[in-house]
Amino acid sequence: MSLNTDKDITSSQSNWVFDEHVAPHFDEHVKKSVPNYIHVQELAETFSDWFTYPNCTVIDFGASTGESLRRIKYRHLKNGKNFNLIGYDNSEAMIKQAKLKEIDISFTDLEKPLELPNFAYGLSLYTLQFLRPDARRNLLKRIYQKLDSAGAMFIVEKVMGSTPRMQDVLQQLYWEMKSNNGFTSEQIINKAKALRGCMYLKTISENEKEFSECGFDCEIVFKEYQFCGWLLTK
Repeated sequence: MSLNTDKDITSSQSNWVFDEHVAPHFDEHVKKSVPNYIHVQELAETFSDWFTYPNCTVIDFGASTGESLRRIKYRHLKNGKNFNLIGYDNSEAMIKQAKLKEIDISFTDLEKPLELPNFAYGLSLYTLQFLRPDARRNLLKRIYQKLDSAGAMFIVEKVMGSTPRMQDVLQQLYWEMKSNNGFTSEQIINKAKALRGCMYLKTISENEKEFSECGFDCEIVFKEYQFCGWLLTK
């Protein structure tokens, strides 16, 4: 059964994928459905000031339409700094959208073993939450091994509340935000149905425990409703 989740976007139950039904409208959809998405993009761009250098490598794990890499590219081009930009995504439809922005994304399944180059700065924005737990941990370990000693990862995830009561509060606040941004009640419920079985969420403390076990130091740099962002360093 087709589920309407936004204007011009349909999905099906337990099958939220970033396909040709989603990708052309993704940039607008995510601005409405993720709290302070533009601010997160600005943070991803700004943090690069501290961790990049000429001819270094920047990687976006789950690059979607390439918007984050595009912003980083043009922020530093005006200062004469060129980077080796690498984007990984498992959606051909998203990769097609990135090409329209002149950003090259490689088709990659992040749940499979991945040979990574050494890199200075990385992004994982709303990506790890879609990986199965073992694949997620293995990817974080590989990232730690290849990240420069003075480098950083900016990670943003949807998180569970620390207690059942707080989960209820945060969930309702999030739904109200979506309603205020123009989603109908049916679209909000349909999106939840589409995401069933597709996400593997953790609490903030569970995320930080895993980051630490993989070797990282971490600092919370963003928090809004059910979403949290960290800077991970070695």
